[in-house]
Amino acid sequence: MNTKKSHRRLASAMGVALTPLILLASSGSASANTWCWKPDGYDIRKGDTTWAKSQTQAGNTWQDWVWRGPTFRCPTNVPGCSYAWNQTKTTGWQWGVSLSVSNPVPYLNQVLSSITPSYGRNGSTSTAFTYTTNLGPGQFAQPIQVVERRWTKGTFVGAFRTDHSGCGNGQERYWWDGNYEFGTWTNNFRVNDWGSYNVWR
Repeated sequence: MNTKKSHRRLASAMGVALTPLILLASSGSASANTWCWKPDGYDIRKGDTTWAKSQTQAGNTWQDWVWRGPTFRCPTNVPGCSYAWNQTKTTGWQWGVSLSVSNPVPYLNQVLSSITPSYGRNGSTSTAFTYTTNLGPGQFAQPIQVVERRWTKGTFVGAFRTDHSGCGNGQERYWWDGNYEFGTWTNNFRVNDWGSYNVWR
């Protein structure tokens, strides 16, 4: 096995780093830095980092109300009310169905979906509800915590590639291509979160 290799960590302001992952793809011509592996197994623990590159984002965001607190109502026989909940609330939130993965290397679909990070799909929001809202007679108020999200779509970048040339003992020649772009993914990312009051009549 030729162990000559220049490690690179690809980074981008638009990219989301993945757990180190070995991806195998076909075609192309080999570079000088190559490795010899048997192609019948995925148990290879070498290589650079495959990362998720954002390509497009939805123009609009939407809000998820991840928590609703107790409801307060201003009496109808007064000119108005000032209301503050005066407590601190921390809410953990998670979305379990937002990731979609497709790529041209069939057996890697399950691998990618299991290691693609859940960044943007779970977290927590902590709010100190010390601010005051003014209500009119008969109006209701309820403290809420909101997470703003945006749908994002992209591709994966970085993979081990092969031209299927042999190098003895049933092994094939592979090389790392940090610019190889493949597959697609979609996810909903957290853009912002805040606490507020829902006021209605």
